[in-house]
Amino acid sequence: MMPTNRLSKLVKASSKLPKAIQSTLLSKTFGRIVPMVGSAKIRYVEVTASKVEVTLANHKSVQNHIGQVHACAMALLAETATGFVTAMNVPDSAIVLIKTIKIDYKRPTKGAMRAIATLTDEQRQLMQNSEKGETLVQVSVTDESNEAPIQCEMLWAWVSKSHLKNKNTN
Repeated sequence: MMPTNRLSKLVKASSKLPKAIQSTLLSKTFGRIVPMVGSAKIRYVEVTASKVEVTLANHKSVQNHIGQVHACAMALLAETATGFVTAMNVPDSAIVLIKTIKIDYKRPTKGAMRAIATLTDEQRQLMQNSEKGETLVQVSVTDESNEAPIQCEMLWAWVSKSHLKNKNTN
């Protein structure tokens, strides 16, 4: 079952464009939706209902004191990939929220970073058919050496916007 929320419709509409233009369009659009993503200059390489791949260049604004991608920038990259693949699957009546982030830093980074988040068919069906829930979204984060300097667990939840609105008014 293909999701039909506004985000998935935008991605589908952009899929008719050449890959480079599609990536630029999605990166700029999503960077406006989530300003920190735009500030970090995260690039969207692939966006589907079951997979989101994003990259982050090792540029000055995301570096730590030794010229590597900062720990928080790596966390942002993983959170962005997992958040957008989750958002591709929930109905427009729901909002996605990060519930838990666990990151183990294994070694120093080398150059640019890549994060690939994936969902199983079962996870996608749960999101598309449940008003609220949570799921652990798989993500791998690698650097230019194709090794993983970090290992992550990202637990995402979704709730109906009306449920969240009612909680805020009480």
